[in-house]
Amino acid sequence: MSKNATFREIERKLAESLAQLEAKKEAEHICEEQAFSDELKTLMKTYRLSATDVLAIIESAPQAH
Repeated sequence: MSKNATFREIERKLAESLAQLEAKKEAEHICEEQAFSDELKTLMKTYRLSATDVLAIIESAPQAH
């Protein structure tokens, strides 16, 4: 195989690996978001809070600078 063809093959494999890495990162991010959402819903149910109540608490919190 010529050097050019070898380079193109390595470049193609690298692109595939990078695409797989990005897909894995996205899947992990979605799992983290789902876990956060589930935990928040559990807390809201435990403390009998609505989404409006939670937003009011967040909005009343002092802003960090």
